[in-house]
Amino acid sequence: MSLDEHHEPLTKRPKHNAEQSIARPKITAAWKIYATESLGPEGKVFGLQDIFFARNLVETENNIPAQNQGNQCYTFRIEHRQGGPMSKFRGEERILLFRSDRNGAIAKIIYSSEAPDEHHTSIPLVDGQPIPSLIAHAKIHVLDVKAQYRGRDLGGLLFSEAITSLKSLYCNEDDDDIDTYTGAGCPSNIQKKKIYDVECSLDAEEDITRHGKLVKFYEELGCRVKSSGRVQYVNNNDSETYRKIPMQIDLHPSNQERYRQHRKKMSHLASLKSPFLPVQLMGTMGKLLIRSHTTRQDMKLDWLLSESPNGIQFLSTHGHILVANPNGDVTALSAADQDAESELDIDLDELKRWTYFTPCHTSEQDRSSLNYKDLWVMRTNHGTFLTANSFDHTLSCTRLPSFWQPNGDNLSLVCTSDTPPRRHHYRKCWKFQTFDYVREMRSRFLTFSLGKATIFQALNWIHQFPASPFHSWINNDEDCGPSLRTLSFLMAETARDEGLPDWVQLVALFHELGEAVKVLDPATKDMADSVYDWTISSRSRVVGCKAPGCASFNEFRHLNMDEEDSRYNTDIGAYSEHCGLDNVCLMWSGCEYTYHLLKHNSCLPYEGLAMIRYFLLGDWHEQNQYRALTNEDDDDVLPFVSEFDALRRRVRLRCMDFSDLSDEQCQALWEGHYSLIAAKYGCDHLFEW
Repeated sequence: MSLDEHHEPLTKRPKHNAEQSIARPKITAAWKIYATESLGPEGKVFGLQDIFFARNLVETENNIPAQNQGNQCYTFRIEHRQGGPMSKFRGEERILLFRSDRNGAIAKIIYSSEAPDEHHTSIPLVDGQPIPSLIAHAKIHVLDVKAQYRGRDLGGLLFSEAITSLKSLYCNEDDDDIDTYTGAGCPSNIQKKKIYDVECSLDAEEDITRHGKLVKFYEELGCRVKSSGRVQYVNNNDSETYRKIPMQIDLHPSNQERYRQHRKKMSHLASLKSPFLPVQLMGTMGKLLIRSHTTRQDMKLDWLLSESPNGIQFLSTHGHILVANPNGDVTALSAADQDAESELDIDLDELKRWTYFTPCHTSEQDRSSLNYKDLWVMRTNHGTFLTANSFDHTLSCTRLPSFWQPNGDNLSLVCTSDTPPRRHHYRKCWKFQTFDYVREMRSRFLTFSLGKATIFQALNWIHQFPASPFHSWINNDEDCGPSLRTLSFLMAETARDEGLPDWVQLVALFHELGEAVKVLDPATKDMADSVYDWTISSRSRVVGCKAPGCASFNEFRHLNMDEEDSRYNTDIGAYSEHCGLDNVCLMWSGCEYTYHLLKHNSCLPYEGLAMIRYFLLGDWHEQNQYRALTNEDDDDVLPFVSEFDALRRRVRLRCMDFSDLSDEQCQALWEGHYSLIAAKYGCDHLFEW
């Protein structure tokens, strides 16, 4: 956007007290058809199968063919085996990973270990505490994950479990031993358990075409390449060459007293004896980051969801656990942090409660669509909700619910902008927004015969409506957030602070005026309450031609009659090739009406009008769709539209942190600045609505 005009930006206004805000009517939207449930049909907290596989159960019960026939209900479990007739090594142990619905392990690690020679068992004491004088040896022989389960660090999980087992065997005292050997009347012939350092060796056997990949994997797990080791090259029967790099990890005894206390209080935090699933936590930009509890660094971790009667826990494959803090931060407590009891300035029983999340299911009345998507919220012990920050892609907690869509096909949990009312709105949008409907709305509203009012009057009218209508489903005035008028002034002030041209500031201030029609025309309000509210800003599309496959809430497109009409279901449809977007019908919306209103009543630049009309047409300016219809004029305004949409997204995210502007504050902003610009562009008179 070229900045051909500059204005001295105002000082950013501070957050205002709630007492300064004018009360708005309570929101009573279509959210009432939804219910948020925290307990399943049997009165129990929802579990993993409810979250990830309930869709398939619903389809089966209603005799509707499942989209993915192979997607069965299942969980994972870990089994630890020692010795046995299949053992090849002295002191061999196996840790196996199973799916509950299939026979055979899907991943395994095989290792063996041996204590030092029996002739050297004397343990010296320092301050009455035993210290290791000899070194136990361990060897990892096999670490294998079946191909279809790779990419989720299940190998790292098995490695961590094996290392934990070795540390328990050689580096830590046993609770039972402690109780037995420290009580009164302790048998004199029973010795204390010996503890040792452990050298655990392994070979990183990797294809030479992927040089260093496996070595890096083990290094991230704490291993190091042996300086004295010799790399071996092996030719297998498949004619490919592999190399074996000797590596090692050293294990040392922990502080025994602290370890004993911590095991008694928090041992279950890292336990995977209950069913679990490997799950990817996803945001709009891929895998989400999580902040370390101690270092505050952002990390990308692979997660395991474990269920219990208290809710679900998020555990990483390396032993981290997700903690929801009272201040809204969400952090990952590492296995080392969990052991460091003295460094945690919190009662451990309280901390345990912070690690549980209660899944709450949001049910809809209409579950008939094969593309129906369940929405869940993850409520914390503090009454807040787990969410993903769209700016830095980290996890946090907010007062307003944030929704997650589970996918049982790829075992992902995606933080989505969807809410139940938003889905309901778009469902109606697809159903009603046909080519004939848009032409009918144009005939009805573009005569501009509803009445006359100034722009400032209309700005005051939209104070009745929330800036985020799809978050108001809680039906609580306190949760409705700022009004649409506040969003409009905040957006205009942001454009002003960024030095954007004055006509851009006006466009930012006026772009949501479509909702004012509900005040001018009672019939429009009745239609919005009972059928479909077209005044709410929605991602738009061209009607009268085939909708792109990437269109918002594409799963509802089968509800649109134009989909089966040969006149409208081609790339060009009712139009001529490269006719230009100015000559097509867009979905009828508040912004579409505002575009025609300003075109009829003002002399704003065409670029400004195009911003209002097209910023919701993301399929065009983001996805490069409708190329059969667009022309050079559209290409010229595309950068303006794209930047305006980016501005609006930024401001909407910030808006919820602002209290509502009062009538007096809006009056001052209008009279001190915006009325002067309005006069410049012919927006200072009575508009025909």
